[in-house]
Amino acid sequence: HKCSPPGAPPASSPPPCRPWSWAAAAGTARKHRPELPPHTLRDLSGEVVVVTGATSGIGKAVAGKLAGLGATVVVGSRDQGRGEAARRGILASVGGTLPAPRCEVLPLDLSDLGSVRTFADECRRRHAGNISVVVAVAAEIVYEEGRQAASGADLSFATNQLGLQALLAELEPELGSSPRRGASGLRANRRVVIVGSRLEARGSVDPEVVHSTGGARLNKRWAGRDAMLRYADTKLCNMLLAAALAERWRGKGVDVLAVTPGMVHTGLWRHFPQWYQALTYPVRALALRSADDAAQGVVFAAAAIEADGKSGAYLSDGLEVEPSQGAKDGKAAARLYEVCGELIAADRSLCCRRVGMQTEQTVRL
Repeated sequence: HKCSPPGAPPASSPPPCRPWSWAAAAGTARKHRPELPPHTLRDLSGEVVVVTGATSGIGKAVAGKLAGLGATVVVGSRDQGRGEAARRGILASVGGTLPAPRCEVLPLDLSDLGSVRTFADECRRRHAGNISVVVAVAAEIVYEEGRQAASGADLSFATNQLGLQALLAELEPELGSSPRRGASGLRANRRVVIVGSRLEARGSVDPEVVHSTGGARLNKRWAGRDAMLRYADTKLCNMLLAAALAERWRGKGVDVLAVTPGMVHTGLWRHFPQWYQALTYPVRALALRSADDAAQGVVFAAAAIEADGKSGAYLSDGLEVEPSQGAKDGKAAARLYEVCGELIAADRSLCCRRVGMQTEQTVRL
């Protein structure tokens, strides 16, 4: 979602570089500029918005725009130094608006479910009853095949899907606690916005394979699958998660929206070899959307009054678009949600056992 290179790489090398001309690249950039329908963004004063992936790229741009609407923005970051730098940048991007914008940074590593639980606990402690929007931007392309999280799940799946589902499960009591009341006093649904990618159409996921491998593989063709296709697999998982949550929270005052930000020039390109980054940089810089442009559609989903009640929709620049056939499989969505829930519960149980053993050892000492 942060960047979607044109075409997926073969298993042994990055995607081929097509020789676009500078003029064609510039024309493509103009073509891909967002053109949103007329809309009104809600005043978010007094509300709390949680944003993942906000230390750079689309997430940082989204956080700045939501802070400019008056929200207190909570940013999750694996690195406290990068998080603090992002906080300063977000506040600086808002400028001298009144009231003064608020942005907080809390530790969060989505590949570590213990970190996710700690982050959610602190969000609830600080902002009980006031969390009205969650915007999930964070994602990784893991270039090296076979890398796993501490849980044993594939690292990209753990970061892009398991951690996200765990976070939303932890925040569910807050999101479903009561209808939000904005600065105008009008009641409205709370929102969860999941930033996806059109690459989900190339993805493949078999919940039974996820179940049998503990998340180490997502489908029967996993071995030898290249980095972009593995990323596409996790983006399909995100679409199925959005569908499952929209059904789960139907009638409970929470709208769940998936958003594609288009083709974007951001930090996910760092996962490719240096020579490929250098070779493609001019075209990427000219032809792909900036993070600021890409953020506009995400902000629409998070704050536009016109998005009220559109739970389950897949949006591109504020307009509903059709997801892939795989993303519309309700049975697969429900089963994947169940399987991921079991993996999350197993991690919590293991963590509790470890804490119990450590406590017992301490008592004995």
